[in-house]
Order: sequence, then structure tokens, then C-alpha cells
Amino acid sequence: MRVSAIVAAYNEERTIAGVLAALSANPRIDEIIVVSDGSTDRTVEIARTFDVTTVALRENRGKGLAMRFGVEHATSDVLFFVDGDMVSLTDDHIEALVGPVLDGSCDMNIGIRHRGPIRDFLHLKMHCGPVLSGIRVMRREVFECVPPQYMERFKIEEALNFFCSRTGFTQFNTVIYGLGHVIKEYKRGLVKGFVSRWGMIHEVFFLHFDLYFFQTWRRSDARELHGIEYELFEAEYIE
Repeated sequence: MRVSAIVAAYNEERTIAGVLAALSANPRIDEIIVVSDGSTDRTVEIARTFDVTTVALRENRGKGLAMRFGVEHATSDVLFFVDGDMVSLTDDHIEALVGPVLDGSCDMNIGIRHRGPIRDFLHLKMHCGPVLSGIRVMRREVFECVPPQYMERFKIEEALNFFCSRTGFTQFNTVIYGLGHVIKEYKRGLVKGFVSRWGMIHEVFFLHFDLYFFQTWRRSDARELHGIEYELFEAEYIE
């Protein structure tokens, strides 16, 4: 099966080149789509120096919609989502994530950055808190089982977990060692970063109750992509 790597990025000029260099050099990756979510820095300019397809949204629309745009332009059956702020992404990381989906061991594999044995145990074994990660690999069918109203902002990751399980797909969690990322407080400044983080926590908290108790996802509330302005810069060559 072919693999499409989808990189959702918002003002990631510090790290996007390293992410794209690692993905471009890996033989497991067949195509790369970068979705700039209304970036105001050099993210799009840097992405266009690589042989990738770049979707440049005119306005910031949130991570979930950026991921959805990436899927719309992907041609593969396997989707590999990578955050644009990852640091030190290697072939070993890519293999650990992509391998189990390609060999049929699971339908979705979530990469969890190693944070020490105690925190890993509490998070993955004791289920203290939701498993949220922007680096994950899945069959296209897993992404498509999520209702459109949850493909926006920070809802997408927990929604993927919920609907993957509910639909009967199999899910792995893989601890990834030596992979870093740039935190919001560093990228956006202390105050703006904290506000962004609090907004994410607030949204995920209420989403949890919506999914597991209120089930408003049963209502039809489709979000359409047409009408959203963007520029498309296609890759010159895709294997």
C-alpha cells in the first residue's frame, strides 16, 4: 500500500525543513502534502523548496480542517499525519509508526513521545488522560469514519480514537523515543501559547463528554470544504 504523509503546519518555519527532509528521504513515504493553516511566516516558502504538494490556506482554520484538506489531496490508502513542529524525526521513528499499519497488525498506530517510564505507564497503562498525538498512521477508512463536525480544531485527535474503536478498527499506541517538538509557549510566546493550550484542553474536555455521553455526533452537521480560499502548489514529481 502507498503512504501519504500529511503535515499540518501553522508558522513552523523553524522546524518544517527538518520534518520534510526526513520524510522525503524515507522510502516508505510515497507522497507528502503540507497544509499551511494560514501561516504568516516562511512556512509555505520553505515547503515549496521540497518536492511536496503544498496547500496554503488563506486563513487559520484549525488543525482538524487542515488535516482534512490534506486527506482531500492525498492519493494513498494509508495516511501518515505528522506535526510540523516535530524535532529530530528519523527513519526509525517512521518505521515504528508506519510498519504496523502496512503489515496489517493494526488499522491506526499512534505515536506517543517518551516522557519517562512513570508518565508513560500512567498515560498508556492506567489511562490517565486521553491519548492525544499529532503523529499517527492510519488506513484512510479510519479517518473517513469520523463525522465532519469533529474534523475541526483540536477535536480531531480524540474523535479519531473514539470512532476508530467504535467502528471496530484496531489501534496501537507506540512509544517513540528521542522525538521532540516545539511547545506552544515557545512558538507563540508565553501568554499566547498558554491561551492556545488552555483552549485545546477546554475543547478536548467537553468533547469527551459529548462523545461518550451526549452523542451529538448522531446529528447531521456536515462542514463543507468548498468556499474556503487556498493556494495549491503541486509537487513536481511523486513516485
